[in-house]
Amino acid sequence: MNSVKIDGIAYDLPAIEKDCWVRILNGSLQYKNPLHNPVVANVNEHGVNLRTVVLRKVDIEKRQVCFHTDIRSGKWEELKNNNKVSWLFYHPSSMLQIRMSGTATLHQDDLFADEAWANTRISGRKIYLGDEGPSSLSAFPASGLSPKFDREDPTPEESEAGRKNFAIISTQIHWMEWLWLNSGGHRRATFQYTADGKFSANWLLP
Repeated sequence: MNSVKIDGIAYDLPAIEKDCWVRILNGSLQYKNPLHNPVVANVNEHGVNLRTVVLRKVDIEKRQVCFHTDIRSGKWEELKNNNKVSWLFYHPSSMLQIRMSGTATLHQDDLFADEAWANTRISGRKIYLGDEGPSSLSAFPASGLSPKFDREDPTPEESEAGRKNFAIISTQIHWMEWLWLNSGGHRRATFQYTADGKFSANWLLP
């Protein structure tokens, strides 16, 4: 069998690859979409480190997916040392799991980061205004923000103080796996990308 039927529609390997990227692009644009909050994994001195992130930007043509971070965070330093990254997406109603892996590029003082910051809402900028970075010790439960910003958003001018702590991490995807969970029998496929953006694909046993 060279295709699989989902909701009565036949999908071959190229169609599945395209559908994955369209779904992920929609996940970056729709905050209620289950793919909007994927899990990202990287490696540090303790082993594999997992965290949920907000999917901020997707470039289908370049095969890139992105999330924002604070340059004072642990993952920023970890990715400086090892830029291998894996992503996990899951859509519960569609019963689809998409896994990706690739190499991360860290953007902080460049046009890519400037554009991302300019497109970030004030409420999103607020988290970069803390005097101390993420994972700093605290004597009590705290956001790390000043009491003023705990109660209200900063003005656009006030928010600019957070720019120095803001960064965007893009992942160049080299590999992707699609898994459809189905009571009649799961289906699975894998895609390997070349430097010119082309891919090879194979069906796998689930």
